[in-house]
Amino acid sequence: MDKSKTDHALVTDEELAALQGTDSNASSKGDLGFKYRMVFLLAVVVIQTVRLLFYPHLAVTNFQAGVIDEAALYRYMTIRAFFVIGISAIYLFSYLKDWYFEKISLLYVGIAITALAMDYFNAYIYFNAQPAQTTAGLIALRFVAIYCLFMNALRAREAPAMPRSLWS
Repeated sequence: MDKSKTDHALVTDEELAALQGTDSNASSKGDLGFKYRMVFLLAVVVIQTVRLLFYPHLAVTNFQAGVIDEAALYRYMTIRAFFVIGISAIYLFSYLKDWYFEKISLLYVGIAITALAMDYFNAYIYFNAQPAQTTAGLIALRFVAIYCLFMNALRAREAPAMPRSLWS
């Protein structure tokens, strides 16, 4: 009888999974929170850009009258809305096409934190004293969005399998 033939596998399932870089015990669907985080981020972006583009007077009323030039503030809001649309489109494209999603999502966490810090020192200080709840709500909403971006960056390797959609 030939001793080179054996009755057992040379590599176990766990060893094969380790060699392939996959975890045999992991869920095949990845991180189930991705769908909810992406839908939340999309909702925040859509609501914010619609508010800035079509209802800028609602945002301008939060600022102290006479401190800031309202015409310049309207222009700033329009530019800010187009900036948010642009970076959101790149983020969404990166997610849907798996185009350097790990790096882009980490970059966007930095962009979101920097934008919040800049807005705090450059815009929120000019808010009226009356809508303190509104200001706190906006800041809290931005912290939740930053948390979602951060979790997406941490778990980018656990994103749903390709082909992706927002609802997958």
